[in-house]
Amino acid sequence: MSPAEHIRQLFEQRLDVPDEAILAELTALPVLPDEEDPVWEDERTWYELADRFVALADLAAHRRLYSAIPLLLERASYGDPGEMMRGLRHSLEAIVKPEWHRLTDICIQMAQAPQRGARLWSINELGILRDPRAVPTLINSLDDPADQVRVAACQSLEMVCQRHVASRPMALQALQRYLEHHLHASDQRAGKEAIATIGAM
Repeated sequence: MSPAEHIRQLFEQRLDVPDEAILAELTALPVLPDEEDPVWEDERTWYELADRFVALADLAAHRRLYSAIPLLLERASYGDPGEMMRGLRHSLEAIVKPEWHRLTDICIQMAQAPQRGARLWSINELGILRDPRAVPTLINSLDDPADQVRVAACQSLEMVCQRHVASRPMALQALQRYLEHHLHASDQRAGKEAIATIGAM
């Protein structure tokens, strides 16, 4: 059975399950391992964890389970194993569509979560949503202890500034400070690219 077939099977098996049971199963699901964790080399990790996570995300989208959004983010992997996590946005957005502000509110809150994966994918989603209310959160995330979160904050600031001119001066000042305090190559590259793009707008 292919991963897509397995996910579909898991989805269909739960079509008649009450919402409360779906949320309970999601709550019981462990946080997905970091992308660099060697456990991803074991097919059972994909079969028992990843496929179930995706199926539950699909179910939450199908039912528009607003309460599932923070649960999904809390269990998101730090990184993007098999390019699986980047698809999470579609489930989150389907749950709230067209009330995008509701997803912005949750992602702003989850950007402070203890789980690195939750912070990473919340920051990533805030860039996609392009709500200027997220700018202070994105600026704070430039000092996140996790390097992928910091880089995502640079990229999301750039995306918000594409739409909101008033956010550009504040973002540029924050990115300049970011370059002074974070000297890692990935930080420098992301910061300089964001400054160049925003400055050219």
